Amino acid sequence: MTDTSAPTRQEIERWARRHGIEKLHPEHLDRMSELAVYVADLGRSLRRVASKDDRPAAIFRPLDGRHGQDGH
Repeated sequence: MTDTSAPTRQEIERWARRHGIEKLHPEHLDRMSELAVYVADLGRSLRRVASKDDRPAAIFRPLDGRHGQDGH
């Protein structure tokens, strides 16, 4: 079973520091903590790609072998 509890204030502060947004107002940190549960649920609902090789860059190639109209 997955954990659906809201992260602690300290966890949100660590996440914000790690992502370079440590100067948030306290009310923004509180709101992030509230929304984190829903964001995590959404992330768990997304289908994961079965293989890292199954991505558009590895599948789609220009027919004439050029990357762009100027050949780059």
